[in-house]
Amino acid sequence: MTSLTEHTSRPRARRYGAWAGAASLATCLTVVLGGGVANAATVDSAAAQATATTAVDRVDWASVVEPALNCPKPGPHAAWYVVRARVAAVGDLTRDGRRETVVVSSCPSSTSSNPLIAFVYDGASKPSAPRLLGKLGKNRYFKSLKVAVRGGRVHLNGKALSDQAPRCCPDLIVSETYRWDGTQFRRTAEKANRIT
Repeated sequence: MTSLTEHTSRPRARRYGAWAGAASLATCLTVVLGGGVANAATVDSAAAQATATTAVDRVDWASVVEPALNCPKPGPHAAWYVVRARVAAVGDLTRDGRRETVVVSSCPSSTSSNPLIAFVYDGASKPSAPRLLGKLGKNRYFKSLKVAVRGGRVHLNGKALSDQAPRCCPDLIVSETYRWDGTQFRRTAEKANRIT
């Protein structure tokens, strides 16, 4: 994977240990077919990458993101229900000198994949209790999502579904840019092109 780090909720993974191989295979197939969580990860300065990775690695991002996803809960024996999350980018987005973490995740599904969402967590909060600052990309049904942090802005780029597209087949390439305004993230640019 090209992400800085990927986490799976440990208690769920142990509980459904027998299904781990099948879930890994399904995830790999999803990634190969373009609907997975894996894509490029960036840090806004190469010198800070090692430090950012160390701090980020201490957090179980799957457990942190799960409440923010607000996924419908499956039955007690749903082995497919494993929340996956990846750190997509790290950088100072609030201009306080601390690095925010952008985590990409989606609700697990036993059938087709759900839309990917970028969650931004405050760098000033404790690693034991990251504070959610915003959910980015909710206005689109992203099937793949690359995230970059440049110049204090979050840039999302990926394949997405229009209202007319079947769930299997993204028909748009979407780019969005978000900026922190002091209280929330605001979308400052958006571009969507049809895939031909």
